[in-house]
Amino acid sequence: MSVCRPDETRVLLPRTGADEFWSLIRDNFANEDPRKWKYLAMLALRENAGWPLDTIGTVFGHPKGHVTRCLDRIKSELRDRFDASPELLDPDSQEAA
Repeated sequence: MSVCRPDETRVLLPRTGADEFWSLIRDNFANEDPRKWKYLAMLALRENAGWPLDTIGTVFGHPKGHVTRCLDRIKSELRDRFDASPELLDPDSQEAA
């Protein structure tokens, strides 16, 4: 699968494994930004591991509402950076459609 950057260049997302995927995220999105990495960790715990919002909040020392805002923000930033459709980062939106 590939996504487009705002300048319309394509970034090919690997199918080979998590290490290559996270290298791509590091090189093309998060770099050395601790806030982005923190939000990406929250997103991974929520989407990949199915953790409840309050548990993620406990881990990061934030209330549930703040975690929700962090997740919304990182999803928005990823969509903006890679010009991804909302369905790519929010599977529930497919069910609502």
